[in-house]
Order: sequence, then C-alpha cells, then structure tokens
Amino acid sequence: MIVTEAEGRFVTQRQDARLALIGTQLPQDACILGSQGHPDPKAALTLSGPDMPDVQVPLQPKSDSAWRNVRCHDWKGDAIDEGNEVAEWLSKFLQQRVRLVKYGGVPGSAGLDEDSHRRSSAKGWYTGGQSETAFSDAFPFLVTCQASLHDLNTHLDIPISMNRFRPNIVLDGEQPAWAEDQWGNCNICVRTQEETAVDLEMCKPCSRCTVPLVEQETAEKGSQPILAMKDFRLGKHLGFDKFGKYADTPVYRGGAVNNTTFFGWDAVPVQLGSVIAVGDAVTVKGGNAALAYDAVTDRTSVVQQWFLLLSLRDAAALCTLLVVTITASWLAYSFTHGASYNPST
Repeated sequence: MIVTEAEGRFVTQRQDARLALIGTQLPQDACILGSQGHPDPKAALTLSGPDMPDVQVPLQPKSDSAWRNVRCHDWKGDAIDEGNEVAEWLSKFLQQRVRLVKYGGVPGSAGLDEDSHRRSSAKGWYTGGQSETAFSDAFPFLVTCQASLHDLNTHLDIPISMNRFRPNIVLDGEQPAWAEDQWGNCNICVRTQEETAVDLEMCKPCSRCTVPLVEQETAEKGSQPILAMKDFRLGKHLGFDKFGKYADTPVYRGGAVNNTTFFGWDAVPVQLGSVIAVGDAVTVKGGNAALAYDAVTDRTSVVQQWFLLLSLRDAAALCTLLVVTITASWLAYSFTHGASYNPST
C-alpha cells in the first residue's frame, strides 16, 4: 500500500489517477516458496513508470525492516515499510512524499481483531465468525461477470475493459447479463482442477466510486461508465434498497443506496487451503440463483496468501504484493488499478 509519509494515510487513484501508469513485473518462478515458506531471496517486484527508471522491491522481508503506523479507511494499524529506494521512486513519480508498505499480518490464526498487524473484512456482511483482508476497501474478493460488461458496453460510445472495475474473479459462460443481481444470500462454489470445492460467500453488491472513471492505460478521467450506469444501475433501479443488510449500514441510511451505482459482488472465502485457476467450473447456489458458469477467467488463489487478493483491487495496496501464489499478470494488475470506496465496498 502507498501511504503519505507524514500521516501514513493510504493513497489510491481516487486521490491520484497517475497510479494507473505504474507498471509491475514479476517472474513467475519468483512465486515459488522455498523450504522456509518464503520466496527466493533474489526474487523482486519490478516497478516501472513513464520517464522513470525501473526499481526493484525484494519479495522476501528484510530482517531489519521497520514497522510503520498506517491508515486504510477506518483501520489503523502497523505495516512493514519497504525502504527508502522505492519510497524515493514513488515520491518522485507522484510528486509528494510517500512510502510503500506491506501487509504484515499472518492470516488464519486467532486474535484477528486484537492484532495491530491484521485487518478484518467489513463486519456485518458475512455469516462466518471472521474474515481477513489487507489493504482493499473492505473485502478480499470482487466477483464480476463478463456478460454484464458486454451489456454495459452497449450503453457506451466507447467500450471499456473490465480493468475499470478491478475484480479479481471474473466469470464467463452462457448466463445472461446481470444474472448476479439475484445473488442475495448466495455462495459460489468453484470446482478446482484438483477436484476440491472452494466456496465464496457473496456478501453484497459492490457499490462503485469514481475510480472506474479513470482510463487505466492513460490515467485520464472522464464521465463514463458511471454516467451511463446512473440510467439503469442505481440501487433504486435494482431494488437494493430492500436488500436487508443495507438498512444497518450507516453510509446507506436515509436512502443513499438508491443513488449509488453497482457492478459486481463483494465476497469472502468460506474456507482456506485450496487454489482456484482459470478454467475452473463455478456454480452459484442458494438465494434466488441456481446458475452455472463455465469458468473462472482470471487466475488467483485462496491459499495462505488469500488476503492479499484484495490488494489486486487497490493501487494503494501495492504493498509489494509478497504473495507467492499469484501470477505476474495479477501482480501487474494489482498495482495499476485503484479501489472503489464505500465502507461497504
């Protein structure tokens, strides 16, 4: 995550669209764990930017790395500072004093709420006892459907890519556009290539902020797709004002959900320990849906480092992305795409 040097407050494309221009590169073999559970000591994430020399950030934590107090939305805690070289690089590019920090929590253990290195997913939206996220807005997963993007593009003069919405799981298949609007009280079940089942709980429709307005290849900000979405994707169009959980969420009280645009669903894993991959079959079960999708069309993981997937939605969560199971393409995606913010996003 990129934070201001003075206050430790997170920085995303909401504050600086130029984050979209920062590229990343990571050799795939750098994602292989060694015998001690860490990447190869020589493995590094490479950052690049217009008129900037490349800079490398080692994936393996340094023994003398400092902890820095940081803030991500309402969460305050400690993260690992990634050193002066990358901080100077980012500060020069963004023309403000910033630092790069890495999520230092260890997921899956007890004491989530008491550990200053760890962060909970937004509470009140899932049925499990606890769910951990890192530096995303509120949830580790954003699930979208390719058919819905195709339909949205019919409302636009210039089609956009899915990267405007920064999901980390994209479903494709024979289902109609906007079938996900019926996912209330649903889980999706991914049948992996290892013949195991991975369940994700669909927590809430994802409300969108202004980051989808940023063209990710140029960092230019326009009015679409949000302007077009206001004609048919507001909460009042979709009946989400009747989605019971919203009534108990402060940001949506007083009918604010009616004038909020939505695309995709926020989700949390029901269990850890398996990997999902491109081509896995997905079934939506429960609630008002009984749908089958052909495949997961973006590769990601639900193993030890599942919590960093949320980083894939947030340029602020660049956090060196020391995930050892995520492909280089996803690492690039995570840095260059900002997050959508509402406390419930």
